[in-house]
Amino acid sequence: MNRENYLQELRKGLKILPQYDRDEAIEFYEEYFDEAGVENEAKVIEELGDPKVLAKKILVDVVDRKYEETMAASNTNTLAVVPSPVVAGAGTATGEGFTQGTEIPQTNPNVEPAFSAQPVDEGKKSKKDGQPSALKTLAIVLAAIFALPLSPVVFAFLIVACVLIFVLFMVLISFLIAGVAILVSGIATAVFGLVALFMNPIAGMVILGGGLTCFGLGIFFMIGSLTLIRLAAGGLAKGFGRIVHRKNRKNKAAQAA
Repeated sequence: MNRENYLQELRKGLKILPQYDRDEAIEFYEEYFDEAGVENEAKVIEELGDPKVLAKKILVDVVDRKYEETMAASNTNTLAVVPSPVVAGAGTATGEGFTQGTEIPQTNPNVEPAFSAQPVDEGKKSKKDGQPSALKTLAIVLAAIFALPLSPVVFAFLIVACVLIFVLFMVLISFLIAGVAILVSGIATAVFGLVALFMNPIAGMVILGGGLTCFGLGIFFMIGSLTLIRLAAGGLAKGFGRIVHRKNRKNKAAQAA
């Protein structure tokens, strides 16, 4: 595997992250390869280890850092994942330990590249692809959880939790679909009521009133369902983000001991 293939695999592993985060990560490791030099390319790849494993570690550290930033900044309902110019230091080929912001194993002992959180420059804001939706954020956090080293019991618990979350969102989506159906039927009924006014004014008014009522109920169901979906996804993202944060800090403390 050469440099291009390695970075391509790393980008694939980070595809769940927003584009800004992926670009920041790839840019950091491109600079790392550049500093090491072409002659040390094979050694750098060996030091960084499997790109899929490295991508998981980066994902976990991004969620961990953004959870800290979100908690420090404000008590919001969503876990801010973008922008997140925070990429962890590289792991070793043996998979032993990984700590964000720590020194990356070097081919050149005089070079110590480390990619830590930096303020976003105004000139770079155009690279941001916007704040992800609550559902997208939840998906990122869940991916980070499954990227953590988990015991079989915890893994089984998370599978059950994901099934329950899926059922919850299916129920909310069913309410949303029902709202759309009621809205459409209300519009159709209201149009029919307008036509009926010219033939039977009293019946037409009754039909028109029923149609407008359905129209209002449809809007209510749609807005309510979308709001509940957003709040549920945001709350779950924050809760699971706390799990990622605690587990990641615990792992780092164990590695440092």
